[in-house]
Order: sequence, then C-alpha cells, then structure tokens
Amino acid sequence: MNDCFYIDKTTGTFADELLTAGFIRLLENLLAQQHASNFEIVQTDFGQYYQIEVTPALDMAQLDESIPAFPLAPILRTKKNAKALPDLPEKREYLVDYDVEKEKRAAFFAAYKDLEGTMKYAYAVGEDDNFPFDTMPSPPHHRWDVFTLLNAPPMPINGYNKLIAQWYAIGEAKEAGAVCRLACELFSTSPNDVETAVSTWNPFVKQHKWIKTASASQFFNPSQGKGINKALPNSVGLGNMKNFWLLEWLKAIGFYHIAFTKRMKGSDDRKTYVPAGGRSTVPAREAVQKIFGKKMRFSETAVRSDILTVIRYVQSFIDEVAKAQSGTATEAERAFLAMMGEVKRPSDFLRGFHAVYYKSLGTSVVTMNIAFLNLPGWVEIKTREDTAVFHDILEEQKDIVRQFKENRGEEIDLLQQFRDFIVADNLDPFFEFTTAYSSWLISQGEKKSGFPPRKFNVNNLRRLIMSNEPKLSPILESEGFRNIAYAIRQSTVTAQYRKNKMDDRRYTVRYGLGRDLVRQSQYPTDFIAALGDFLHAYNAESAQVMENRSGPYRRSIKTSDIEEITRLIDEHGSEVIAKLLVAFGYARMPRQTEEEKA
Repeated sequence: MNDCFYIDKTTGTFADELLTAGFIRLLENLLAQQHASNFEIVQTDFGQYYQIEVTPALDMAQLDESIPAFPLAPILRTKKNAKALPDLPEKREYLVDYDVEKEKRAAFFAAYKDLEGTMKYAYAVGEDDNFPFDTMPSPPHHRWDVFTLLNAPPMPINGYNKLIAQWYAIGEAKEAGAVCRLACELFSTSPNDVETAVSTWNPFVKQHKWIKTASASQFFNPSQGKGINKALPNSVGLGNMKNFWLLEWLKAIGFYHIAFTKRMKGSDDRKTYVPAGGRSTVPAREAVQKIFGKKMRFSETAVRSDILTVIRYVQSFIDEVAKAQSGTATEAERAFLAMMGEVKRPSDFLRGFHAVYYKSLGTSVVTMNIAFLNLPGWVEIKTREDTAVFHDILEEQKDIVRQFKENRGEEIDLLQQFRDFIVADNLDPFFEFTTAYSSWLISQGEKKSGFPPRKFNVNNLRRLIMSNEPKLSPILESEGFRNIAYAIRQSTVTAQYRKNKMDDRRYTVRYGLGRDLVRQSQYPTDFIAALGDFLHAYNAESAQVMENRSGPYRRSIKTSDIEEITRLIDEHGSEVIAKLLVAFGYARMPRQTEEEKA
C-alpha cells in the first residue's frame, strides 16, 4: 500500500510540471479501478519536489496483468500518418482525427462570424451561459491548440504519437500493470531512482523490442531541445537529447492535459503556458482550469498575453471560490474551500505559470525565452465580499491593459511595466506604470475620435495598494492627501475632459504634471517646493474663476491640507507620496459627484 508519491524537480522548467501531471493522470485511473470514485489526490509543492498524497492508499499488489492500457491521452491522426497508426477505438479519449477537428472548427467559426457582437463577446470571455451553442455547429475541441502545435513544423506529432502508441502496445502485451507498478515505484521515494527504473525496464526492451529512450522534444523539455546539451561536449552535433521513455511518455500526457499554447496574434511565433502547482486537489485544479480554458480561446500579442494569462487565471480562481461560497455549492466545492482555509489566495493554490516563447523559423522552431509568471500574492479572499471586489479590480486592469498595442514604443513600455507588477508582490513597477500612464492618458485624451482612455477607479486603486502595502493606509485615509489628489485630477484629466467634450476652458490643463511631480520627488525639499508652486497656481486660478465665471466651482486647497501632506512626506518620504498622488490624481471617482463636475 502506498499513499504518498514524490516527483523531483530536476529541470526547473515546465518539464517537471508535465511529468507530475502525467503521473497524476495515471494515478487517477489506477485509484478509480481500486476505489471507484471515492478517492482524493492532493498535490503539494515542497520546493525540490512535488508530493502527491492519495486517499485511500494505492494497493501496489493489484498492479498486475489484469490492468488494461486505459486511455491517458489520444493519438493524433492525420491524412499523412493514418496508415501507420495502430488500430484503436474511434473514441475521443483514444484517437483524435486532426482533419475532422479542423473542419469542425472551420464550420463553427464560419457561423460565429455572423453572430451579433454581444454573442461573440460572450464566447470570447468564456460566458458560455450567454452563448447559443444549441443553434451552432459543434465548438472546437477543447485541446485544439495542442493539436496545432503537435502538427506544425517541426512536426512533434511523430514523437508524441510514438510515445502514446507504445502504451497501447504495452496493454496488448498484458504488461500495463507492470509499467504502472514501475512508475509508482519510481516515484515512491525522493530522490527518484531513475537508474533502477531503467534497469527494470531493460528486460521489456529485449523481450518486446520496445523503445528504451525517446527524444527530449523542446515542446515538453524547453531547456533540452536541439543544441549542445552535453555537460562536456566532444562534438558540435545539434541533435536532440534522449531521456528514459517512461518519463517522456508521462510528460506528453501531462502536456495534453494541462498546457496552454497559443500562436501570438499577427505572428507564427508561439507561447506555451504550463501551470505550476501550489497546494490543491485534482478536482479543484480541474474545475479552475475548465473556467480558465474558456477565457483563453483567442490569441494575444506576447507581453499582453502574459498579463492576461495571469489575470484570467486569478479571475477563474475567484469564480470558483464564489461558486463554492454560494448556497448551491457541491460537496466538492465545499471541500475546496476547506482545503484553502480561512484565507483563499490563488498564489497558494497555484504558484504561477511557466512561460516559454518559441520563435518560428518557417520549417523549424527555436526556444527564445523561458520565464516564470507568479500569481499576485496580494489577492486574498477572506469574505464573500472580497470575491466581487477583487474580480472588479482585475477586470479593470484587464480593460486598461487591452488598450495598448505592442507595435508602439510607449505602449510596449507600459505593458512591460504592468507585467513586472502583476507577477511580483511589489508596488515599485506599478508606480512606474501609473506615472508613465498619467502622460499617456493626457496624450490620448487629446484625440477627438475613438474610445476615451480608461482610468483606474479610486476605490479599486485604494484596495489594490492597501492589499500590497497595508502600511500605506494612513496616507490614503488622510483628508489632505485626498484633497491634493483631487486638485491634481481637476487640473489634468477633468480639465481636459471639460475642454474637449464641453468646450469649457475656464481651467488650464496642466500637461506633464504627474511626471514633473515624480521627477522632483527624489529630494523632499524640491518636491515640496514643486507641489507648493502647483497648489499656489491652482488656488489662484480657482479664485480667478470664482470672480469672473458662474459656478459650480472646484474646491480650493486649504492650509491644513498642505500641513498634512508635509507631515506625511516627513513620515513616509517624498517619493512614495508623489507616486501615490499621481496614481490617485489621474484616477476616476466611482460616481461623478457635483464636486467632480465642477
């Protein structure tokens, strides 16, 4: 009996995640045979390895010749390879016909083009309850993007099919039980004894002529593609590395089930995202992944793709928490809440995503970048109200990010700054973003056509900052701070709106104010002087308008406001105060009060 397994992290890339996912899929089938549906699998990240706990324990003695070669991932059939494939049942779990799925997808999107915009939007964002599936052709296969990767140059389909086909050959030889036992014994201890597993496999190679090693495809092993991979190279050959067949087989299964891969918009380049587990049960991971997969139906450009992948997953996690908190929650959903404890943090559930960028060279592909995208640790669901609050914050961020195009220098810089923030629990890159964004907002506000640029909601902004740095709460609650942020808003985005939309030029639009204040904030005396000059001009202009024009009027800044902001500068530093003032000064109020209309 064995109730605990361990998967060593040997590469530091998503190959470790794929191996873990493939083995978990194997365990699910074995436990289902022994315990029907009454079992649980929990995956936990322990740094150097993943621990896989199973309840009830797996009876290793039952892993014998009676076990069939159950489907773990399908073989992919095309017109070119159909004759070479083994004879398999015509079921999706055993075999998928690429050309049939391609035709089905084409028929679906031909009908999709004729839908009205609201229906298209519902499908694009995963709101399937609002989409007319009943009147449409069958939707694309949920793993279509995986199929397109496998069937594109340099044709990893051949290596993938070879791995999957050997598993069915093992089943026909009545050796599936022996292979399952070999895998379970390999992962019963850490470090994993791969050498012993290979020795155990060698007799099967001799008896059945099965493969012992398989090419380490760069799509399953991003750090082990073609190239000079030897520790002490003695030649310049650029062939693929070889790994133990069992490990590559499990990685291929894992890739099919958990990888998300997309061509980049407007390019043949590709990005693959593989989730890295924190602590979760298998049903909980699959439930969140199902929601997430629906939000990932369309391609994005490279940097925007990274940001939206993280935001969409966190939103999917929040959606699942909200379902579990509802009065109609299932037993599995309630168990999910119990597993997460009092504070539900998506970064505890899933650490983040391995992201690999593949550059297309026509007939070949090269791995250009390997990165890791953390989930934001500042998202913490403690109450039912938190689900709505954080969902709104993330939805607002998603709308802001989608404004930017990566073929424009200023906007790619904004995207990179926002990506640095969303994948790290650090406000520094966020303040870099909001400072640069202040100038972008004003420049976009000068345009006469198109949608007006989106602004942060001050309530969402306050919650975001306090979730990251609770110690900044006294600043945000200060009346003096709020009043001076109001003055900045009135002198920039509000004044610009009045000028362009209402032809009201009573107040001067102060272009570049945000950047000027942040630039002066390196030295407290310089910042106080610059802020004082602005506030003096602001009050003088307000007084002049009150003398010569009818109301309503904007508020003036009081001496007590200046005294309070000076005290905050002494306590927290001029740079923090300047960046917060700019962030809030260029944000919008949740409702436009009479004061904001002034």
